[in-house]
Amino acid sequence: MAPRTLEELKRKLQKLNSPDSDLKLGKRALAALTQMMDNPEKVAVTSISILAKEAEVNASTLSRLVRKLGFESFAEFQLVFRKHLARASHTSFYSDLAGRFVDEDEDETIDLAPTSLALMTQVAEEETGNIAQMLSSLDVGALEKTVNLLAKAPRVRVYGLRQANTVANFFAYALGLLRPDVSLLGNPHHGVAHGLNELTQEDVLVVIGAAPYTRATIAAARIAANHGMQVIAITDSHGSPLAAEATLSFIAPTSSTWYSNSMAAFLVFIEGLMAMMAGRLGRRGLASLKRHEQLIDEVSHEL
Repeated sequence: MAPRTLEELKRKLQKLNSPDSDLKLGKRALAALTQMMDNPEKVAVTSISILAKEAEVNASTLSRLVRKLGFESFAEFQLVFRKHLARASHTSFYSDLAGRFVDEDEDETIDLAPTSLALMTQVAEEETGNIAQMLSSLDVGALEKTVNLLAKAPRVRVYGLRQANTVANFFAYALGLLRPDVSLLGNPHHGVAHGLNELTQEDVLVVIGAAPYTRATIAAARIAANHGMQVIAITDSHGSPLAAEATLSFIAPTSSTWYSNSMAAFLVFIEGLMAMMAGRLGRRGLASLKRHEQLIDEVSHEL
């Protein structure tokens, strides 16, 4: 079945980038698809011949590509992007996902909805699949570079909004246990510009986010990169605008039955990265943890 929304198409791209994908695309076709996903506004209004020329492929290549994705024609594929633009003035991402379990005509739960246990099992299996895809796509070299950057940088700032804010907070807290000068980007009262102004080219900005992406997170990543800072992105797709701005990027799939993005693969990636950081920092990290434990004891005694 062809994807019905841009979000579904992005999830299909995630699966295509997995080594275990049943659907195989050539490198040029996959690159063309990623490029189109990066520019939805252009795809919605541009002819197949022009898009093919910009992607440096034949128009026939794009035609075969969309048929492999389940579309009858390129026009049907393009319609996904046009509908996305039509909805851009209002947010329907969450309600679209939740709507799969609701009969909008009757405003009641669909009779054929999965039972509670079956639904819980489905969600758990999806999370397991997301984690497996994240692991299979890991670039060990990029992972080691990230560990070195996070260990050596004078300052590390982490930024994510909406649902990703919780994950960003977790990242900052976990790394802050091991080394000093780690925090979320920008004091809420001072703003992101103030936070970026505190950083130099030796510092690291970690950005976290998934579709639908927030403009502020994309802007922070772009500005940091333009000013020579190291940007590490944890995001949901190789076609993500955060990945496009990053020095290093890691993909954590977000496919899920529930009414938002799955963040399980994000959290497992961060836990694994923090375990690597503890090993990399060695005694320095251990001493930082012991200081933290001592302060916990002191605060407990005061209360």
